[in-house]
Amino acid sequence: ALYKYFSYRFIWSDDDNEKVRTAPAWFGASPPHGVLPLANLLCIPAINNFGFREFVGAPASVVFRTPFLRYMTMLGCVDVSGKSMTKAVNAGQCVGLVPDGIAGIFKTKEKDEVVFLKNRKGLAKLALKTGTPLLPAYSLGNTAVFGAWFDPFGIMEALSRKAQTSVFVFWGRFYLPLPRRVNITMVYGKPIIVEKVEDPSTEQIDQLHAEYLQELEALFNRHKASVGWGHKNIRFV
Repeated sequence: ALYKYFSYRFIWSDDDNEKVRTAPAWFGASPPHGVLPLANLLCIPAINNFGFREFVGAPASVVFRTPFLRYMTMLGCVDVSGKSMTKAVNAGQCVGLVPDGIAGIFKTKEKDEVVFLKNRKGLAKLALKTGTPLLPAYSLGNTAVFGAWFDPFGIMEALSRKAQTSVFVFWGRFYLPLPRRVNITMVYGKPIIVEKVEDPSTEQIDQLHAEYLQELEALFNRHKASVGWGHKNIRFV
């Protein structure tokens, strides 16, 4: 029912899907977080049930301790720590995460897609240290599910970081905490193959991170018009 409600779908180009299916276990990094990363939650059972790969999500540690949210981990999740994610890929499981995290909520804008990723390079470093392919993906429509308000002074953002949970005001359908019925589409490319480097240099990390951002921007621009988002631009901050 949820897939129908959001008209949820996957989109790819050429033989990217075949490469996703046949590559070694990968880290799938799909922003934006938005108020709630519904696209990323929905993709867990979809990928497992429709024969893509064996797949788990990697939410923030606080999700496992938060009432209601922790029940979402029953879809199949591991902690977002490097140790847990590495253990999963070593066992042959692909791991998906929202790389802009809770901090990405406070960068949400109505006009453009603003993604808090410019200097978040931890995933690139982990991919290099483990030799794990990095799959660029983007959740088109995720930021339209809920509206959000937070102060322009950064007070709520600072409180959220200190409390390790999100502090802001949000609303959805009928101005209630119900998700709006919008189309959600996950677009993805081919995995970026990463050579293992036990002690990666800053230059190597920067290079892989830049390649990931470049692929992410290309994905967004390639598919945005086909899902009604042609008027949107993507910016990394």
